[in-house]
Amino acid sequence: MLAKGQMSKGLMFHHFHGQEHPVVQGSIDADSLSSMLDFVGLTNILPAQDYYARVLAGALEPRHLCVTFDDTLLCQYDIAKPVLDALGITAFWFVYSSVLEGQKEWLEIYRIFRTRWFDDIDHFYGLFFARVESCYGIDYRRRHARFDPRNYLPNDPFYSDNDRWFRYLRDRFLDSETYHRLMRDMLRDHQVDLEKISKNLWMKVGQIQTLSQEGHLIGLHSHTHPTRLAALSAQAQQGEYDANYAAIEHITGKAPTTASHPCNSYNAETLRLLRDKGIRLAFRADVADVENRSLLEMPRENHANILRRMRQT
Repeated sequence: MLAKGQMSKGLMFHHFHGQEHPVVQGSIDADSLSSMLDFVGLTNILPAQDYYARVLAGALEPRHLCVTFDDTLLCQYDIAKPVLDALGITAFWFVYSSVLEGQKEWLEIYRIFRTRWFDDIDHFYGLFFARVESCYGIDYRRRHARFDPRNYLPNDPFYSDNDRWFRYLRDRFLDSETYHRLMRDMLRDHQVDLEKISKNLWMKVGQIQTLSQEGHLIGLHSHTHPTRLAALSAQAQQGEYDANYAAIEHITGKAPTTASHPCNSYNAETLRLLRDKGIRLAFRADVADVENRSLLEMPRENHANILRRMRQT
């Protein structure tokens, strides 16, 4: 177990804009990435393989950092990778693998939809909330009256109150079938072309292979990226990670030994099955204190927090 207090952490990045990749909620450009890495101190950032080796050897210092990316996004390869290449930095890339097999995953499609098809994100939220209320009426209003956004996702200060309420509805209130039905009804109402919206969302197999060949570490992030993986049965969790592991091993020719928890969702069963699969290092999606923290619960700081500190200096 790892001690509490100041400790090494990963830097967590997701969405980037530039070239053919549009601005979406929370996205940054190449210059912002470069400025952030400079702000945290380039000498503190270890190459992925060095960071991994030091973790296992117990040789990390509190100042040591690593760069991580989640979700197999093409914008990361197109926008962020050239920045890393110029700086000589390798990173951890945690990929969900269904998209590498030609599937479309709704998580990113919905994200693009809600941030590109409306005047602003709160316009989408207003319409979505109204649809949920029309389905659930008094139950929705009672939940909303009791909901305190300060107590939901408290370790993610960059979320607005509406961000938190949306994620509560998606992950805690609605069942998966109802959530997808509501969202797909909205996609249909706005005549969204699914092929067009998903065209440039995800990396291809060859790009994952290039990353691996260039010294980056490719790790697990589940197969289909459920937003509440911990709520799945042990068998379903096993299926998610078995498929993810097999895909990465097949693509890279290397057995993965690292992971990150999708949407920070995991439980004791998740940690057990990751250990059984030979995963030695895994990351959370926040820097919250964790009782008896293991090497499968390493902290990561969201780039939005770094950006806020930069603007305050």
